Amino acid sequence: MKRALLLVGILIAVVSGGFVIASWLAPSTSQAAEAGAGFGTWAPTSQYGWHGSMRVGDVDTYCIRPGLAAPTGSTTDHGVRSDAAGLSAKQLTAINHLVTTYGQTDDPVQAASVGWAVKAIADWDETLHAFGYRGDTLAGAVNWTFSALAPEHNKRVQELATSYYAEATALSAGAAKGSGRLVFTTDPDDVLLGTVTAQVDGAGGTGRIDLTGAEFTSGGTTLEKARAGETYEIRVVPPADGGSVTVSGVGAFPAAPLAAVRYFTTPGGQDTAGPAGASPIEIEGADERPRDIEFAPTITTQVAERYVADGVFVDEVTFSTVTGIWPRDDDGAYLPVSASADLYRSDAEPNPGDPAPGDPVATLALTTDPSGGPTITYRVEGSDLLTAPGFYTAVWRIRAEDQSDPVRERLAEDYVWQEEYGVRSQTVMVPAVSSLAESDLTVGETMSDDVFVAAPVPRDGLSVSTAVYRAVDGVAAEHTCTEENLVWASDPEHVLEPGTSTFTAPVVPDFGTYYWQETAVDAEGELVHLGRCGIAEETGTAVPPTVVTRAQPTAGFGAAIVDTATVTGPVPTSGAASLVFRLYLVRDGVEPAEACTDDALVAVTEPIAVAAEGDHTSPAVSTDASGTYYWVEELRWQPDGGEERVLSTGACGIEEETTVVERPGVTTRATPRAATGEEFTDVATVTGLDAAADAELLFFAYRHATGDTPDCTDLLAETSAVPVSGSGEYTSPAVVSETSGTVQWIAQLQYRPTSSDGEPVVLHRGECGEAGEATIVDDLAATGADAAVAGAPVQVWAAAGIGLVSLGLAALGLRARRS
Repeated sequence: MKRALLLVGILIAVVSGGFVIASWLAPSTSQAAEAGAGFGTWAPTSQYGWHGSMRVGDVDTYCIRPGLAAPTGSTTDHGVRSDAAGLSAKQLTAINHLVTTYGQTDDPVQAASVGWAVKAIADWDETLHAFGYRGDTLAGAVNWTFSALAPEHNKRVQELATSYYAEATALSAGAAKGSGRLVFTTDPDDVLLGTVTAQVDGAGGTGRIDLTGAEFTSGGTTLEKARAGETYEIRVVPPADGGSVTVSGVGAFPAAPLAAVRYFTTPGGQDTAGPAGASPIEIEGADERPRDIEFAPTITTQVAERYVADGVFVDEVTFSTVTGIWPRDDDGAYLPVSASADLYRSDAEPNPGDPAPGDPVATLALTTDPSGGPTITYRVEGSDLLTAPGFYTAVWRIRAEDQSDPVRERLAEDYVWQEEYGVRSQTVMVPAVSSLAESDLTVGETMSDDVFVAAPVPRDGLSVSTAVYRAVDGVAAEHTCTEENLVWASDPEHVLEPGTSTFTAPVVPDFGTYYWQETAVDAEGELVHLGRCGIAEETGTAVPPTVVTRAQPTAGFGAAIVDTATVTGPVPTSGAASLVFRLYLVRDGVEPAEACTDDALVAVTEPIAVAAEGDHTSPAVSTDASGTYYWVEELRWQPDGGEERVLSTGACGIEEETTVVERPGVTTRATPRAATGEEFTDVATVTGLDAAADAELLFFAYRHATGDTPDCTDLLAETSAVPVSGSGEYTSPAVVSETSGTVQWIAQLQYRPTSSDGEPVVLHRGECGEAGEATIVDDLAATGADAAVAGAPVQVWAAAGIGLVSLGLAALGLRARRS
């Protein structure tokens, strides 16, 4: 009945072989056309012609053979034709659109504009040039005629004619007859939901769709003003007795302009075109298959993580129904469905279908949300940590006895759905992978990491590898294991059973801290275990050797002094390690810690190689000054291909790094008495002088004039230099005096510094009249002289002599008196 109501009584018959559309009116008897709306002279020919419509009966027609005479004679109606005047489908579509939309009018301006546009579509060149216009625009051709024919309407006719022409020629070629169908879809998550789309060829405007077995979500079973190609959502109202539903529908849409016109001919005159109209397009459609609404809920599960080190069992659960639809309550909410699961643990990886191993270690439970029902995924977490290594597998089930009454009523009696045990998507493995790295490292030597894989091991094994990273100042240990800090990464080792894998890195490249990080992945490349970065068990340290020094504590003047460094700890076996010693002479009044400055620097030794632990003595450094010296050692290392750098530097002014160079001293003892012409000497005792010093003694002998004050102005002799080789006693060359008197000695100690130009530097010079530095020369023999009076001044000896003479004279006097 609906289809009968949708018919508008217009039947379009397609003639096979030529696609010629027969007239839907019975051909009328010939009748003369008369002038419709327009401008000009209604005659076969005239100066400006007729520009407008030709009315045949109650139809306004328009010329489609420009240049021919106006159709004032007997006109024949050929009905609706798709082959009129030999025009193309696109031309016929455009002309049909204009004469139908704008051409049925009493407005002369509009009719004239349609006439110009229709003629231009039918024959552009003839239309433009029929009245002598030589240009190439439609507006120009209109102006050529209407500037004289109807100047007051000239501009408006130009505007409308060009607008109509552009609008019509932009249309695609129409069809001889429209066709289409209604297409229904079913929501994969809910069979009660879906869509309907009217797929119509050749439709124009909006139409109507009527549904059977469903309603539009916007309300009702009928949709007015439906658009072809647009999709509309629908909802099925399930029957009370369950079963299945097939949704169907019918529709009707107006056709777009046909590629045809109502064709009129006049012998000796113009052919004209009237509106062909449009036939309504009827469509229908239905579901491809019935919608089964019986309820049979099931579950699809996927563990959130396949491998869990420290955590709980987490499952992602999705509900669906094998058949039918998910039931809703009166408010449209999904009825809640309850499910439960048992969690089992095994040492070996289970296979699908294996029997569950004993009692479950935990249970899980879930009830769907009324607002989302089966449309959302549920995350279910266990309450206990998975601490024991092994495989954990969940088995989910849905049972009618666990459901509410409204749900149980919609399920099959004693309905049970249960998941198979051993399904990989339901299994979590708790791995037992650990590691221990070599802790004490030596630069230039290898470093290693032991990776321990305990049970469980997946059926297809594990790929175990490790990598070592160098610590960076300012970066937390746990954040160090990144690509930019990578030192070395191992190749993976395939492990099929528990055991230990040892990985050895080529060499320790430099001093510092190194963090290992082990990795295990399964056969599919999924991460099973990643060690924590920066933990103590996976840390190795290469520290520079330590240096303790002890300098030579004292030395004689001019000595070459040394420092000894004791190196403790692993010495790099790559690159070159060395020790350099710096020696500073302390300035008076300077604090020890501040004494090691550039202006106090005495020497920097050549580097000495350090290839192993132990004592390393510096090159000897000669000293040219007495005083306190501070040593400062530097331990250096130059990596292969790199620049040398200082690993450690000693402190300035510490007691263990102090050498005191003594100031030399001289004491002398001259021959106390000698006879004239007899040799006598001076003896100098030198202290505080190193044998390495290039030193010598000079002795000066002076005649002493009379008087009590020692006088060293009259030089008797300057001896030749006596070489001095360190502390000791040195005797001057012998001196002879031919005259009696006192001789004063002065000893002078001098040396030649290694850094000088050879000129001697005086270290000590005695003073005139020093005790023990006088020799009495007289005519008496010196033999047997009392050492107790040696060195007495001449005045003393003179006084003693006078005394003796006086005593002798007194004795003679006494003897005389006795006589």
